Amino acid sequence: MSADRWKGHVDGILYGVQFDRSLDDAVVTRVAEGVAGGLYPGDRAETRDAIDQALLHEGPLDDQAGTPHGEDEIRAFLGRLSAALASGPSPS
Repeated sequence: MSADRWKGHVDGILYGVQFDRSLDDAVVTRVAEGVAGGLYPGDRAETRDAIDQALLHEGPLDDQAGTPHGEDEIRAFLGRLSAALASGPSPS
């Protein structure tokens, strides 16, 4: 997946969490369910691929959405989200 493609997915996710105080497990669950439910573009596999590609990127991941979260927190959140998308149940 090219940087142009993964960047759009990750920016959309970060835009969706910009007002969350912390990127805790509840936020991971909410976003994973949103992906599974079609609230974000792409299915679980495509979104997970985008996240995994983003995590390989050496530059900052939040240069567009402008969340209040630090780079380390964003990367940890995206890592947990990738794992949730790989194993989590679909929403009811």
